[in-house]
Amino acid sequence: MLIMEYENIIIGGGPAGLQCAYFFTKYNINYILLERSNKCGSFFEQYPHSGKLISVNKKNTGSDNLEFNLRHDWNSLLNDEGLLFTDYSDDFYPNKDKLVDYLNDFANKFKLNIQYNSNVIMVKKDTSGYKLFIENAVFMSCKKLIIATGISKPIIPNFVLNVKDKIKHYGEYPKNYFLDKTNLLEFKNKRVLLFGGGNAALELANMLNEITSHILIASRNKKNWAMSSHYSGDVRSIYLPIIDTFLLKSLNAMDYLPELNDKRNNLLIYQNPNNNKYEIKYSNDKVDLFNKQFDKIIYCTGWTFDSSIFDFGINIVNNLPNIKENCESTNNVNLFFIGSLMQSFDYKRSSGAFIHGFRYLIETFVKINYNIEYENKKFLLETDEHLSTLVEYISERLNTSSHLYQMFSFLIDIVFYNANTKTILYYKNIPLIHIHYFANIAKDIFKTTDFVVYTISLDFGHKHVENYKEFGNNSSGIGFEANSNLIHPVIRIFDPFTNKLIEMYHLHEELFAEFYEKELYYERLKRIFRPILV
Repeated sequence: MLIMEYENIIIGGGPAGLQCAYFFTKYNINYILLERSNKCGSFFEQYPHSGKLISVNKKNTGSDNLEFNLRHDWNSLLNDEGLLFTDYSDDFYPNKDKLVDYLNDFANKFKLNIQYNSNVIMVKKDTSGYKLFIENAVFMSCKKLIIATGISKPIIPNFVLNVKDKIKHYGEYPKNYFLDKTNLLEFKNKRVLLFGGGNAALELANMLNEITSHILIASRNKKNWAMSSHYSGDVRSIYLPIIDTFLLKSLNAMDYLPELNDKRNNLLIYQNPNNNKYEIKYSNDKVDLFNKQFDKIIYCTGWTFDSSIFDFGINIVNNLPNIKENCESTNNVNLFFIGSLMQSFDYKRSSGAFIHGFRYLIETFVKINYNIEYENKKFLLETDEHLSTLVEYISERLNTSSHLYQMFSFLIDIVFYNANTKTILYYKNIPLIHIHYFANIAKDIFKTTDFVVYTISLDFGHKHVENYKEFGNNSSGIGFEANSNLIHPVIRIFDPFTNKLIEMYHLHEELFAEFYEKELYYERLKRIFRPILV
């Protein structure tokens, strides 16, 4: 049996797989990418059903700084030649087909080593690595296997069903189904129940609202609004019109069923044989839960990681592979997970689940696992003039870095200061969890453990914005910067070898997130760093 051998195999030709392949190509790392479809980004040919992405595409920023512009471009992949998604669409919320075009142009421009129509049906492992069995009797092996398939398996609730007609999941409807007006006729003047209170449910509810009589969105838990939580995976404002119809009482409703979080409570969906309408009950109760019958039900209950191709176990936590700091499986050596499968690092806090977050995490993944040297910038720090040079550099980073801005609270800049030599090592775009790794590098460079560690990040405040009246109401006045709600600079001092936080300084939040005001930022940074000159 002929087996094609590679150092690295990437499975999945979506944004994550392409971003990884780009860096492998850039650093001359041997690899092949396997994509089961005949093109890249095929997931986005079908989803979202509305045809519109909710990832921001802000083309006009008033700046020609490429790094700054990536702060407001959520779809581009990192590259050195300025191939940007903003050149593909002027729309703030662009059409999904434009992303498919961009991803395929990206693959072609950078001549990424992709084998299409390669559906991996089984992965086995042995002492030498991984064996991949591909449809049509093709076999491959590799030392390191990188999974970039996303969370692609629909989550089907374990409700008790007594129905004649199958209840479909959001992911089971074909491409453009809800954009075809003839298909929507099956919902005309009907009562529709959507299980799941996230963006998928609201997306469909907005699309169906004009033709249905009633829509009920029901979920296990109350959902946060992204504009309040700052997590872009929470309910987005683009879908708020359907919530408007509920709050202003226009035949639609939203409810949540916390009892379902108790495993003793099973939900029964019963289809009345007299009229084929659905009734919802708890299995231990005969009373209709909503006192309503429904004509249609759709599961909008999310997605999970599909591990069916592996003939060995994968540790799973929160529907995601359980991974180490370097993205390696906790129970399988040299098996790595990237893209949205890395989001456990910043689960529901930062942007690691999305292109505008994981593009940076993949850059880190490649550098850490393939010994690509992180560049450091050196500063001499003996005089106030030296201090001004350092502060000017930090100020520029706070105002332009897309890494710090998009992966807020997770990616940091690190300042190592050695008092004996009066020198600073400055590392950019480092995951917070890797401080110890870079502290050991600094120890080898300085030949001592006697140094101070500062970290620089952009963080949102912990308090959720709950009311429109709070917008623009700057809560971080002089002396109260720690009360900031919105994104703002934070400086921390750590013991690098115990990871103990010694001191933390919050800087002023600013309405446009432009941190240039001299007294609030430049002079404050000088005051924070000046003690190490003494």
